[in-house]
Amino acid sequence: MPQETSLEQSYLVLIKFLMLSKRRIFELGAQHDLTGMQAMTVFLLDTPRPMNNFKKIYNCDASNVTGLIDGLEQKQLVSRYEDPADRRLKMVRLEPQGVKVRKALIKQMMSHNSPLLSRLDASELKTFITLLQKITAPEPTI
Repeated sequence: MPQETSLEQSYLVLIKFLMLSKRRIFELGAQHDLTGMQAMTVFLLDTPRPMNNFKKIYNCDASNVTGLIDGLEQKQLVSRYEDPADRRLKMVRLEPQGVKVRKALIKQMMSHNSPLLSRLDASELKTFITLLQKITAPEPTI
């Protein structure tokens, strides 16, 4: 029974952390004239991604992703192109202005004013990162 309680508590705390993170990302995005989803998309574009990847991440219809990317293109933050290996796939990448905005958003997330991780010391932060990497590692395939 105690393990069940620990697991339940883990999920509840994780959900709370995720919601606080999402709120912070949305607040920072607004400072850059971005919707919350646009800000999250800019964060996720560390490397080019297929557009259908966002459909899976956001669990939404392809038309929603198209509208989201259209808005970022109008702001000249991203561009679309055909995947050279499979022309059926549309890829999305950050443009130079998008790279600048992403760097600014990350810098703001890391600022000393950021309430999310500022309570952790260096050792706790290292442990936190290790645990998150373990949790989010891809499942091995057979």
